[in-house]
Amino acid sequence: MTTYRLDRAPALAIAGVAFVVAAFTGFVAFVATSWIAGVVTVLAVLVAAIVVLRPPVVARLDEHGIRTRRARERWVDVEDVTVREGLLLLALDEAGDEQRVLRLSLATFGARAPELVREVHDRLNTAHGYRRFG
Repeated sequence: MTTYRLDRAPALAIAGVAFVVAAFTGFVAFVATSWIAGVVTVLAVLVAAIVVLRPPVVARLDEHGIRTRRARERWVDVEDVTVREGLLLLALDEAGDEQRVLRLSLATFGARAPELVREVHDRLNTAHGYRRFG
């Protein structure tokens, strides 16, 4: 199983927003002596620290399929893969007329985006029984 986590750039942006929230609520806690604002300040600092030290998992790939926060798809259900406008698009097989598409922003993977694209193609080839010519 391969785990892809949020890249440092978006993680630092999220941490920056959390620190701004912590600064504002810390000021409110100091001026208004509000314990609720103090709790929010501590939580915002904890969120920022967690996101920077251990970024959240964006996707997990194994021999059976791909898992994201919102979807769990099997490789045999994927009909097509394209990379367009910074997105990895996985067209999924559907019984009806409408086709679902799993969209993954390559910006969230940063420098590991080419590795992800290569691994998706390799796992799809293996799942469908395709082999490269030697």
